[in-house]
Amino acid sequence: MAGMECSAFSEDGKYFGCCGADGKLKVWETESGILSQEYTPDLHLSSPFTCLTWVASRNWVSPRKKKKRKSAEHASETDTVALGTVAGNLLLYSIASGSMVCQLQGGHSFAVNHIAWSRGSNLFSCDDKHIVEWSVADTSVKSKWKVGRERVTCLLVLPDSNSLVAAGCTIGLWDIPSKKLIRRYTGHASEVTSLTLIPGKESYFLSAARNDRLLSAWSLSSSSQDTNSVASFVMEDVAVCVSLCSTDTTGMVAVTRSGVLHLYRHQLNGKCSKPLKPAVTVQIASDTGQSRDAVQPIPILGAVKQGPNILIAHGSPVFLSFESICPKGHEKVLCLVRQDPRENVKSRDAVISKVKVPEDDDVEYVSQTATVATPLKRGKKLKTDVPMEERLDNLSLTRQEAVSHKPPQADSMAHLLMQGLHSKDKKILQSVLMQKDPVLISGTVMRLSLQCIVPLLKELVTLIQGKTIASQIAVLWLKAVIKSHAGQLMANSDVRDTLSPVLGLVETRLGLLAPLLRLRGRLDLLVDQIGESSKGNVAGDFGESLLVFQDQDSDEGSEIEEIALGSESEDHWEELSDMDREEEEEEEGEGQADEVDMLN
Repeated sequence: MAGMECSAFSEDGKYFGCCGADGKLKVWETESGILSQEYTPDLHLSSPFTCLTWVASRNWVSPRKKKKRKSAEHASETDTVALGTVAGNLLLYSIASGSMVCQLQGGHSFAVNHIAWSRGSNLFSCDDKHIVEWSVADTSVKSKWKVGRERVTCLLVLPDSNSLVAAGCTIGLWDIPSKKLIRRYTGHASEVTSLTLIPGKESYFLSAARNDRLLSAWSLSSSSQDTNSVASFVMEDVAVCVSLCSTDTTGMVAVTRSGVLHLYRHQLNGKCSKPLKPAVTVQIASDTGQSRDAVQPIPILGAVKQGPNILIAHGSPVFLSFESICPKGHEKVLCLVRQDPRENVKSRDAVISKVKVPEDDDVEYVSQTATVATPLKRGKKLKTDVPMEERLDNLSLTRQEAVSHKPPQADSMAHLLMQGLHSKDKKILQSVLMQKDPVLISGTVMRLSLQCIVPLLKELVTLIQGKTIASQIAVLWLKAVIKSHAGQLMANSDVRDTLSPVLGLVETRLGLLAPLLRLRGRLDLLVDQIGESSKGNVAGDFGESLLVFQDQDSDEGSEIEEIALGSESEDHWEELSDMDREEEEEEEGEGQADEVDMLN
């Protein structure tokens, strides 16, 4: 679907506001094409916005800010957004102050379906059963009446401020002072989603329905009592935005749900029997220059008159581009080839960013004492206190400055991370994404611009698929990104393709979780058993020794070794025994001879 839930251009075409599924109000500047403001109300998820209307009034100023400059007061008069919520409240948001200036409560018990306003009149809103007129100066309900059994989905306040058109499936013209139904028109088969006034001598208004590919024109003339449409305009799809493109009744533009713009040129004067076809059909496509299959359509989300041209908004709810076109009358189909707005955002950020990436890696380190000379007064001489040693030190290209041990700040980390994402510098990204402090990570992610979220996700997906330490740190960053920018990620359809590798990796690791837990349990049992056995052995060392062994001297050991080496067989042992006997007999004989000699 090309259109958003509720979006519209401002009256002068300087701003484009939209409310997406994330419950936030986003305002773009059409001249520069940048997202200038983003407003998140309280309870934006439980009570999101349902409708949006640009209004202007001199009396609608913030009661909290009494003193204002003239320029700011003028801006708040012309650039104010009225928002309806699911809870039945109305919020007035000022573009000049960038905040909510008024809240209207107590008028509706159900969700607000539409808000209508005309210059010089009060605000009107409707729910399923009632129409409420608000007094914004007093923030109170001025009047309220029940329309009928039919559900009311759209309103249109006429310039006289005394008449109002209310539409559901049927269309009714009401008198505001008396709260009476003046005329009832046939209407559409489905609920009306848009009502547009065509001013002139004989006023008309256009209506677009939810599932109807025809725009119907109805007469507001009091002389005409015809309740059927006077003309119908053919479209290729359901209309999401209808506006006038000229000051007279000859021009009208309609943007369809498929993202195509139709331009009609017809003078309404009486009844037309056949449906009218568009004079020009405008489409936008992106061409990559590779093949026909590479051409992708870029949907148009809104259009408004801006002087002689038509200002259009095309792209996606996250990345928008604005362009002023002037279709020629002889062209039936106009196809514009434009660059994808997502690529335009990258190039625009590179131009707007004040961070400059050095092209060369050669850096000259200069000490803090080397300062620029200031202009001297007349009659005084320049005194240099820098010693020669420091001057020579400054000439060195390999000098290393003292490293500061202060913890990094979130502001500097955010700027450094944006610089690394724009320049795709791996060193800068590694120095930032390797931080483990959860507080620092959260503060850095909150200070990032919206255009850096998707490139950061791609870097984190790459890190998660890498080593264990890098993946653990990347998970901390991914958690902080999802927590801080969940609304933008939900609104961006490309995030699903970016995170698909991470989802597959998570499913794979969950499949391996049960076997890993079983293995860990077995290892714990083995480690515990080894620990218990080692404890038992260590405990025995503290008691008395059960056995003491004392080794012999080295000499005795050598003799034993020599004897062991000499005894090779049993014959050797027998020879040794015979020799011993002979020696003993000789010793006994000598002993007896000695004794005889002594006796003699």
